[in-house]
Amino acid sequence: MILDGEHGISCLSLWRSITRVFTVCFLSWIYSTVRDVNRTRDLTDEAIAVATQYSFELGLAWATTCQGWALAEQGREDGLGMLLRGLSAFRATGASINSTHTLALLAEIYLRHNRIDEGLGAIEDAQKFASTWGGELFWQAELFRLKGELLLRQSDPSVQAAEESFCKALKIAQDQHATMLELRAATSLARLWKPLNKVDEAIRILNAVCVKFKEGVDNRELIEAKTVLEQLRV
Repeated sequence: MILDGEHGISCLSLWRSITRVFTVCFLSWIYSTVRDVNRTRDLTDEAIAVATQYSFELGLAWATTCQGWALAEQGREDGLGMLLRGLSAFRATGASINSTHTLALLAEIYLRHNRIDEGLGAIEDAQKFASTWGGELFWQAELFRLKGELLLRQSDPSVQAAEESFCKALKIAQDQHATMLELRAATSLARLWKPLNKVDEAIRILNAVCVKFKEGVDNRELIEAKTVLEQLRV
């Protein structure tokens, strides 16, 4: 359909703005997956401003969840509340895309605040969602890794259950060829194995993932993994 006149220009402007919000939201989600807090914050600022201007509820809710995570990562106390408000608003629209990832971000913040039961609840919700909404399984490895970290932070740590969760996360990531998630899982498992006198195995699995990254590549996950490797070799 060809649009012309004032109505056509208005519709075209609205469509461009909605497309812009979706694009920026998607980019902010990508940056949140690699834990680039500053870039996520910048992109969500833009998305929230445009979505608010055009009363675009879905885009506003999606951007709010990512911004809440970024603020929490920066130590802002209002970050968790913002993420929860964004998640609630997102669900109210009836949308479901990336919900497993959003719930993983929520669980990660709960872990940081030592709210273990709530974190495990978020993981359980995410796993139920993944199994019932068209198989949204791309973030399953991280869900199991976070579950293991939460289990270790319980007042009575479930070491065996945590180890099983880390091993499952590692296997899923390997099967999906998700190298970044494989590195996260291997790092968590290696850190757990050190006090369990499985240092040689820990070095082997962690080094096997680290060598998959090209020389000169440094990101948050890789820096953390190399630090753990150095500690294991002491």
